[in-house]
Order: sequence, then C-alpha cells, then structure tokens
Amino acid sequence: MFNFLNSFRLVYETHSFSLTASQLFVTQPTVSNQIKQLEAQLNTQLFSRKGNSEVVPTIAAKILYESSTKLLAEWRVTERALKSIDKKRNLELKIGTSQTIAQTILPDLLKRLYQTNPNLTVNVSVSNSDTVLEELNNHQINLGLVEKPVISPCIERVSIADDELVRIGAPTDVWLSREPGSGIYKYAEQYLLEMGFSPNKVIQVNETNLLIKLARQGLGQTIISKRMAPNDLPITYLGSRFNRLFYLLYSKTDYLLDTQLKKIIDTIQKSSFK
Repeated sequence: MFNFLNSFRLVYETHSFSLTASQLFVTQPTVSNQIKQLEAQLNTQLFSRKGNSEVVPTIAAKILYESSTKLLAEWRVTERALKSIDKKRNLELKIGTSQTIAQTILPDLLKRLYQTNPNLTVNVSVSNSDTVLEELNNHQINLGLVEKPVISPCIERVSIADDELVRIGAPTDVWLSREPGSGIYKYAEQYLLEMGFSPNKVIQVNETNLLIKLARQGLGQTIISKRMAPNDLPITYLGSRFNRLFYLLYSKTDYLLDTQLKKIIDTIQKSSFK
C-alpha cells in the first residue's frame, strides 16, 4: 500500500505517469497499474487524462494527497527508526543550483553541511533558475538554489542571502546577455529599458564566466553579480533597484516526509552567507 501511495504522490505532483516512472526506476505501465489498483481499492477515480500525456487530479485525489502525506511521513519515521538499529542512514542529496550561487556561496554551504552531516553524499547540477524549478517539480533533485523568485504550488521558497548586481565591460554597441530563464536576464532587460539603450548586437550565452571573458576582450557590457565581478574590470554600481535575493527551494511534502532532509533545510536557513 505504501508503494502505491508513494507512486500516487509523485503522479499528483508531476501530473505525469512517465516522470513518476523515471523517478521510481520502474516502467510507466507499472505506475499506471498501481494507480488503477489504488483507485479500485478506494472505489474512486483519482486522475483524468488531459491530452496525450498530462494527467489531472480529481477532487478525490486532492483529499487523498493531504491525508496520505501525513501517513507517509509517519511511516518513514518508523522505517528510519527500524533501520537505525543496525546502522546510520547515508543521505544522498541532489542539489540543483543556478550559476552565480554555484560559484559563490555553494562551496561554503557544502562545507557546513558536511560538517554537520558526515554521512552525506551530494550530487550537484548547475543550470538556470527556471530549469532548477522544473527539476525540483519533477523530483529530479531534492533542493534548489536560485537567483530568481520562481514560484510553484508544491514548492516552498525562502530567501537565504542578499546579492547586488553591477555592470562591467566597455561601452560598445554590443550587449552581453545571459539566456531567458536565468536570474540575471530580467534585471538586464530592466536596465536596458531604464537607460533607453537598444544595442545593435546582443551576444547571448548560458554561462556567466564566458560573459566575463567576453567583457575582458572588450566586446561589450553585461550585468553580473558583484560577488563574481573581476578585479581587473571597472565596475558600475546600479543602485538598490538592482539588489536581489538568493533563494532556497524545496518540496513542501518532502520537508514533511524526510526528517533528515528537514534538518539540512533548517541548517541552510539558519546559515549566514556574506
């Protein structure tokens, strides 16, 4: 029953049988069969199909989701208590992070986590804020660290650090830009609008260090975090309008279901990152 409820929870949050199957390392027919058996036991429909792949939760599914989350949380506490009799549990943590955070506060954060969790194993993937949110929604990662105030119904977002954006590079008719979906992109668009500057050419890349290298070559200007601004390039401060926050993202249900993950989240929230 608990396996069925866990599959149900993932389908409810991802709206997809295929994504659930990939997260559980089983086939899609296995997940579909588990949901069918669960619906038969409860004598109610839990999902309706929308298009070719997306599934939509019914009212019954919403009721079951709330109650089963509490049930699964209690079961996992019991499971861990039984496992701890023999040995300590190794926690595998998958973190998705946007680029500025990966190259500034993440090393210090990981050091702190390893100091308080010696059995921790960490896997880090680096992308942009929108991709991190998508991976978290699809249960491909446990935690997200982003520079953009993204939102999602099943995801909790809390601020963990302040950041200041600055302009670097030589004034030319070329603007150096990150890609849409990155935390800096919308600020760059805001800056260009406020300055009334319409560049003749835009070089768009998805890697911040490459932006810095291009600025060093004198190709143009860009906006980056002050934390990453190199000492060999002049910096222009843009004012408080271009201050932002770094955010921690995590699944609301995972926070309830996993006591060790909850401790890690609490550790991150209580930490200070200068």
